Amino acid sequence: MRYNGVDIRTVHPAISVNKEIYPGAARREVVTVRGNRREIYAGHRSEQSEAVIRVNIAGRTRDEAYEVRALLAAWAASSGEATAMLEPTHWQGKAYEAVLSEISEPEYIFGHTTVDVVFALPDGRAYDLAESMASGEGGVNMMIGGSDKATLIITQIMSGATSGLTWTMDGERILKLKSSYKAASGAKIVADFASGSLTADGTHIEAQIDYTASTWQPRTTPGEHALTSNNAGTIEARWRNRWI
Repeated sequence: MRYNGVDIRTVHPAISVNKEIYPGAARREVVTVRGNRREIYAGHRSEQSEAVIRVNIAGRTRDEAYEVRALLAAWAASSGEATAMLEPTHWQGKAYEAVLSEISEPEYIFGHTTVDVVFALPDGRAYDLAESMASGEGGVNMMIGGSDKATLIITQIMSGATSGLTWTMDGERILKLKSSYKAASGAKIVADFASGSLTADGTHIEAQIDYTASTWQPRTTPGEHALTSNNAGTIEARWRNRWI
């Protein structure tokens, strides 16, 4: 397994992985409302999950084991104040966003030490390391894989000067800019639906979104989806397939 791009086996020759325990599925908080005779399902929210890496440290003495444990801790905390990719050994091509939560007290038994490295997974869903992409002129068909909704980054290079801009997906309007907004020919419009940002040539233009006519929430469930624009310029969608 790797974390933040570094294989745990390269940290020290005395380290070996006993077990990797990942979520069976991302945790959910189920939201209900009280009905006349029963609770009624109203939706759910994703919750933080965790991954536990059980590590063996071979060592003739406790002092030696603690020295190796210090190297292990540095590896597990290498992302600093941010999350980093945690790549399971037995799920190639997939990763979780993770950050160190804790390392258990060392348990010294018959010449080796065992510790649990616990990573917090803010999302709890795994995603493909390989990014998916589809592009076309004025529209594009996407085939989203995985088992859960993906998050899109959509980029369009404007063809000709345009007043306003409208994107639809599967017939539903996901973005409409105010008609007063003027986009120059060749302008690069980028919408990142994960962060909620919208830029034109690097300048934020969220204030130009007509929220009364935009859902700003593409329905990116696994399957085929059609994205269209009222501008004929090249449009590109990028995403990573996600797994519950």
